[in-house]
Amino acid sequence: MCSVVYADSFADDVAEPYSDRVLSLLDRRLAAIESRPFIGNPNVRPSLTERFGPTLRTFPVPPFTIVYRYDDERDRLEFLALPYDRSVW
Repeated sequence: MCSVVYADSFADDVAEPYSDRVLSLLDRRLAAIESRPFIGNPNVRPSLTERFGPTLRTFPVPPFTIVYRYDDERDRLEFLALPYDRSVW
């Protein structure tokens, strides 16, 4: 099983008050990514690459998007942010 790291920015985003529905969906989506790290979309917006660097993936959690990186060689998954969808445009 891969190692999982939650960046401070991700933890800060999750600490925002969300509905139970969004938090439940977020838990399910995080579990899906942890079991299949390549499930996310590798075609990310340039603004995300500028902020977090290369090799990013995104996965939707409406109305948010999970931003993460998976290092296959180190088997390391890093959750970076949970921006509101419109903020990644």
